Parts: sequence; structure tokens; C-alpha cells
Amino acid sequence: MSTGNENDVPPAAAAKPVARFSLPGIVDSSTGWGPSISEPEELKKLQFKPFNKADKLGRISDWNQVQQYPRRYQQQFSGGTNVFNYKHEDDESSFALVDNTPKPKARKRGKRFNQPRNRRMMNRNRGNNNRFGAQRGGRMGQARRQSKRRQRFYKRRNPRYGQEEGKREPSVDVDEDWPLVKSIDLSSLNVQLTVKEGETVVSCGEVREWDPAYERVNPRNPIDLRRADDVQFFNTTTSVDPVIQDLADSKTGNIFITDTIAAVLMCAAYSTHSWDVIAKKQNGKLYFDKRADSRIDYLTVNENWNESKETETESINHSIRLSEEATFINHNFMDQVLKGPAVSMEKPNPFLKGLQSGYRPAPIAYHYRRWYLGNDRDLVVRCELNGYETRKGKRHYFISRAINEWNSKLSGNIDYRLKLESQSGAVLAAEMKNNKNKLAKWTAKALISGADQLKLGYVTRAQARSNLSHHILLTQPYKAKDFATLMSIKPLALFGALSKIIQAILDQPDGTYLIIRDPMESVLNIHSIPEDAFDRDAGEDDEGDIGVIPEES
Repeated sequence: MSTGNENDVPPAAAAKPVARFSLPGIVDSSTGWGPSISEPEELKKLQFKPFNKADKLGRISDWNQVQQYPRRYQQQFSGGTNVFNYKHEDDESSFALVDNTPKPKARKRGKRFNQPRNRRMMNRNRGNNNRFGAQRGGRMGQARRQSKRRQRFYKRRNPRYGQEEGKREPSVDVDEDWPLVKSIDLSSLNVQLTVKEGETVVSCGEVREWDPAYERVNPRNPIDLRRADDVQFFNTTTSVDPVIQDLADSKTGNIFITDTIAAVLMCAAYSTHSWDVIAKKQNGKLYFDKRADSRIDYLTVNENWNESKETETESINHSIRLSEEATFINHNFMDQVLKGPAVSMEKPNPFLKGLQSGYRPAPIAYHYRRWYLGNDRDLVVRCELNGYETRKGKRHYFISRAINEWNSKLSGNIDYRLKLESQSGAVLAAEMKNNKNKLAKWTAKALISGADQLKLGYVTRAQARSNLSHHILLTQPYKAKDFATLMSIKPLALFGALSKIIQAILDQPDGTYLIIRDPMESVLNIHSIPEDAFDRDAGEDDEGDIGVIPEES
């Protein structure tokens, strides 16, 4: 029996609210497709990312942030914001993924693995590993060796591999007061001049005969290079040569030069180091001289390729020390490959006044040869010949030079001892590449001196870490013209380059001029200098001899 009010309704029986759905307001544009010009208030502060109609639509939302195709959905405009990109900032360091997949079972070996045949193969492979792998680090050692071989290959292709190009210094400091009168681009020296064969006007000195025993030397039976400690070589400059002074007084020629200076000017286009020559024009005559402390008499080593990058001046592999070593090797080689008594020329050695006590003069013949270059240019060159050999009762003169190897691993050259006997052509080709300028100057000297042959020797250090002892590994004779063909040198081009430099000086008024090869650019600069600009460096060195061989270290 109910005692409550009849109008009371139980809570469960109360009416439930009805779900209501209302459509959002749509802002329609009456002018065409797209949003309305008037922007709703609730959308004004919403950031907007620029887009282009040509952009490809990728994903609306990428929750994985997997950049499998990073360029496929790249936006054209790079200035957009990244506010729409999802960034998961929760700490997941405590989350760990459990892999319940069963692990593969180890494969059991069958009985056939223990058969004698497979056992022998296993033992043989183990022996190979011990022989080639265990001693050098196994597979890891083999990978390192392959990497080193690749590095050596790149270094041969590019000598600047892993190194920075250093700045070259000029051979002499040019004073600011010395005006520049002319610049000659080295590429413009590639001209040819037709000249007749030169004639020998005076011959002095003495020569000895070639020793044929050095034609049988080979890398398996090398010969020790002896030090010629008692031999003095003369490299007297042009203007103080007594024979040239007599020729100038007798009006035999009006342009005078030595074969060393002439070769430097003829092969200027092949040079990379800086050098300088002094030209003196006076009273209708022109002399080409060298400074007292000039290094043009010293040979360069790897000037054109694979040059030594040693920076420690006291090291035996520094470029200056290598230059001195190559020069002294050539002096010793020139004297050692000769035999028998000396044969005198028409006149004695003109430089015997400068011979030091306890020394003997180097057996060299000096031939003063003459060419007519046209336009009243009468050239006289002092040339040197190192020896002779008799064939069919006639003397044939030659010049002898030596290519030296200092360290094949550091220089990137071919190892003489391994390749010289079987691949001498490859060794010579590598030297032509590394020492193009030096071999070109030797070729020029052989051509202008009238020598029949160029005797080329190959010399290496007895030990790579010492420059005190050397071995002669091989000697090869070349006809002068044939060697010029191998070097791709045209004799007419040599005279063409020299003629152009001579004419550049003759076009200037009388005075003294400095011809210097720019250390950084392929240019010859000609400066007008005072007559006594380098007199303070002169003195007893005017005799210009470097023949007294000092102690090597």
C-alpha cells in the first residue's frame, strides 16, 4: 500500500533527454569556388602552412615519422613551418620490445664432414691462413693491405693526395725599385726557328774514353758508386770566361751564353720551380750570366710530379738535400764511367787558374759552338762533353747523366731494383713524367753540344734511409735525336724559345736585366736592375765552381 503522493514519478521512469544534432554553419562564397573573402573569427588565429597546387599529396598524418621516401613528398616552399608535424614527446625509455620468435637451431654436421677428404681440405686451408693471414692479421690484415694498395694507387694518380699545395718561393727577392719591362707567357715560347747546324769555333779541355764494362751492369749485379773526392768541376759564368772574352774581342759572335743557361731558357716552358738569369746588354753585345749563389747548376728531383713534401730541412729527403744529392751523384757518375788516359783538345782547360790544391780537374771538353739566328744575332754557346768512345776508328763524343732513386715508397716512383731489368721502358717513362724539366735540359745540352749520344745511368741508394752510398744498376745509351723524339721535343722549338727571349732583351736599351720565372704563374718576368745589384753576393764565387764535393749527411 502506497502512502506517497500519486503525482510522484519514480527516477527510473523519468523521461530520457533526446539527442540533438545540428549542422555546422557553412561559409559559402557567392563569387565562385573556394572560401569566402570574409574569414570567420574562429579561423583568424589558426596558423596556415603555404602550399602549391603542383605539390604531390602524400599522407594527411604520418604517425610513424618513417622517411623511406624523403624526396617524394618534399614541399616546393622551404620556408614553411613544422607546426603540423606530429612530435612524440613521451618518455619511452622504459618500453622494451620482447621478441618471442624461436631462435634457429644450430645445424648439426653430418658424418661426411669428418671424412678424410674434407679433413685434408680443412687442414690445407688452415695452413694457408697461417701462412698469409695469421702473420699479418688474418682477414683484417688483408683488408688493411687492400686499403693501402688503393691509397698508393690514388697517390700515383694524384701526387697531391692527402696533401695541401704549398706556396713556392721566388729564387731571388725582387726589389720594388726594379721596374718590370716585359712579361712573357711560357705558353708563347712554343715557336720554332729554323737554324743551320752549329760550328765549333774553339775546343778546350780534355776527355777520357767510355768504359764498356758499365754496359754489362744490371740490377742483379750492381756496381758501387765511388765518391770522386779529388775532382773539381767548373761552372764558370759567361762574362768571366776567358775564351768568351777573346771571342767577343775578335767579334766572333755578339750573343754569349753557356749550355747550362741556354738549356734553362730553352726548356723554360717545362719548369715549375722559380729560377733567374741575368742578361747584360752593352755595346752591341749580350751576355747571359748567373748569380754567384744561383742554384741553376744543381739538379732538381721530381720537379714536375711526385715532388718531396718533406718540410724538415735537415732531413735527407728534403727537396734541397735531394737536389744536392742528385748533383753529386752525377759528378761521381761522370768520372767513374771513364777509363784510360785523357785526350787533350786544341787548347787546355781555360779554368785551371781556379783549381784548388789537392784536386784534379774534371775530364770535360769545352766546345764553343756558333749559330746564326738571323737579324744580326750571332750566338756563341759554351758546351760540355763528358767523354768519347771509338767506333770504326773515329771518336764519337757523348754526355753522361744519371737518374737517381731516393725512396720509391715516399716518392711514388717505380722501384728500380724490381722493375728496371724487365721494364726499363716503364721506369724511363715514369722519370720523364716526374722529371720532365731535368731530362729536357739534358736533351737540349746533348743537341746543342753536338754529342752523338746521351749515356743515361740509373742509380739508387744502397739503403733508403742513407744518402751516403749508392749503387749503379743500369746504363743505357741513346742517340741525342732519338732521345729528343722520346721526350717529344723538337730541336727547332728549343731554338725558337731561346730566340724569343733573346729578342725580348735586345728590344730594351743597354743595361742589366733580371729574367725570373714566376714561382706561382707560368710567366717569365724581365726586370731592369742596377748593374751592381748582386755585386755584394759576388766575390771569389765568381769562378762559379761547385765541383768540390762536400761531405754528405
